[in-house]
Amino acid sequence: MKIRKGIVMAIAAVGLAGVVTSPALAATGRLVLSGADGYQRVVSNPPAGCISTGTGFMQVANRTNVPVSVYDGAVCSGPPLVIAPGADAYVGLRHSLSVPR
Repeated sequence: MKIRKGIVMAIAAVGLAGVVTSPALAATGRLVLSGADGYQRVVSNPPAGCISTGTGFMQVANRTNVPVSVYDGAVCSGPPLVIAPGADAYVGLRHSLSVPR
């Protein structure tokens, strides 16, 4: 019984070590998306992956620690336009963006 308990604890410790050393799955900071009508959407600590915005946006202020890609299509489709960390950009009408993993 003690051996089985020791094995379970060793497996749990390895699992916790993996959690501590795995990279974060989100960007740190904020994305400010602005529409032509003055509408602003702020996404704090955006998660990795594709984010569809619905109404669209025309300007991006990337205040995160990673470059983000913006797309014409609603599900990150079409050619990407990359916005560097710290950059402000007029991007034309876009409907989605992606944050790297």
